[in-house]
Amino acid sequence: MEDFSYTRIRDSLQKRSYVQVPFPLPSKTIETAITAFFKFLEEPNSIKEHIRFSIAPKHRRGDVGFQHRDPSDNRLHNDYKDFFHFHPALFEKYDEFLKSHPTVRDFMHKAFPIWEQTYKTVGNILNALEMEYPKVYSNVFDTKDVHLLLRFLKYEWQSSGKYLAKPHYDAGSFTLAIAESCEGLRIGSGPETLETVEHQEGEALFMLSSNFRTVMPDSSLHAGWHDVIQTDDSLIGRPFARWALVAFIEAHSVEALPRSETHKWVVETPATT
Repeated sequence: MEDFSYTRIRDSLQKRSYVQVPFPLPSKTIETAITAFFKFLEEPNSIKEHIRFSIAPKHRRGDVGFQHRDPSDNRLHNDYKDFFHFHPALFEKYDEFLKSHPTVRDFMHKAFPIWEQTYKTVGNILNALEMEYPKVYSNVFDTKDVHLLLRFLKYEWQSSGKYLAKPHYDAGSFTLAIAESCEGLRIGSGPETLETVEHQEGEALFMLSSNFRTVMPDSSLHAGWHDVIQTDDSLIGRPFARWALVAFIEAHSVEALPRSETHKWVVETPATT
C-alpha cells in the first residue's frame, strides 16, 4: 500500500531532510528513456538546441530544452554536465520538428511516462501536505502548464573526490530525485549534516527546495541542502561519470530566489569522510 501520510512525510523531512516515497514505474521504463537521452546527446548541437522555451518566464528554472555546462563558460556553476529539461508542452510547440527528427521524438515520447508518474507522485505528496498547508496543491497544479520539469542529466568525469554538483539548494519549491546510475547524492540540512543517500527501486526521494515557503508559509521544516560527489575513479574510461533523473517543481507565477541564497554555503572541496 502506498504510504503518503502527512505524519510520515513531515517526520522524515524533519529528521533526514528528505523522504522516500513510492514511485511505481517499471525500471525498464526509466532505462529505455535514459538510453534514448544518450542517443539524443549524439545529435548535432543544432538539433539538440532547437527546443528552447520557458513555461515560467519569471523563473530562472522554467526553461525547457538542452543545456551544456562547462566551467570555462560559467564559473558560477563550475561543473561539467549535459542536461535536458522535459515538459509535455513541447509536443504542441514542436510538433513539426519532432515529426522530422526521429531520435528527438523517440526521446520525448519515452520521457513522457516518467513525467506523468512524477505528476501523480508529487500530487499525492502535496495532497498530504494540505493537512498543514492549505492550497499547497492548488498553488502548484491549478495552472495550464504545471511548473514541473523533468531533468535528464549526464555528469562528466572529474578528479577523484571532487564535486559533480556543488552544494546547493534547488531553485524551486520541491525536488523529486527519481533515479541515478550510482551513489554520489548527499542530502542534509546544511554542510555539517550531509549524508549519502541510496535510491531504492520503486521509490523516489522528495525534498523541499529553496522556494518552498512560497507555498508553505511559516513552516518549521527546512529545505534539503545537497551535492553530488564522484565516489569511484575505478570506472574512469566509461563515457560518463554518472547519470541522474530529477524533477523540479515550483508554484506558478512566482520568482526564484537568487543564487546568493541557493548556493550560499558553497565550498571548494567535499568532506573526506
